[in-house]
Amino acid sequence: MLFGTKDEAIRKRFMEVFEQGSSVTESEFLDSLNEITTMVVKNETYSTNQKLKIYELLSQLSNCSPKERHKYAKKLMNNL
Repeated sequence: MLFGTKDEAIRKRFMEVFEQGSSVTESEFLDSLNEITTMVVKNETYSTNQKLKIYELLSQLSNCSPKERHKYAKKLMNNL
């Protein structure tokens, strides 16, 4: 990819977490998002700017209402 990297394993795991989000408690969902954050931290192919954008979107996803999650998840998938 010319303007950045994408990690298919992180994208796949995020989709699993997001899909399970409607059937788990809020706390479990947030714990699962922490797993995604850890995966991004350990990924050395993302630039600092990419990581900051991903962290921002994860934060927004963590703090929005369940009805708004899809909007942030879509943005996040475009950056993972």
